[in-house]
Amino acid sequence: MNANGCDPLIEIAEKVAFCFSERGYAFVEDDKVEALADTLGSFLKTAGIPVHAVADDTFPDSW
Repeated sequence: MNANGCDPLIEIAEKVAFCFSERGYAFVEDDKVEALADTLGSFLKTAGIPVHAVADDTFPDSW
């Protein structure tokens, strides 16, 4: 969780779910977003991709 009490992987999973539905690929029900976040986290861990804690949910304007 970040300083705001939000889990970055949940936020990312919500965005992935939105992208899936926008493209007509899949509709991820709200109660499945946590499972998607867990899957994303497992992928990062298994692939050995380091992650960094995010202090808050703000990003530079250039993003």
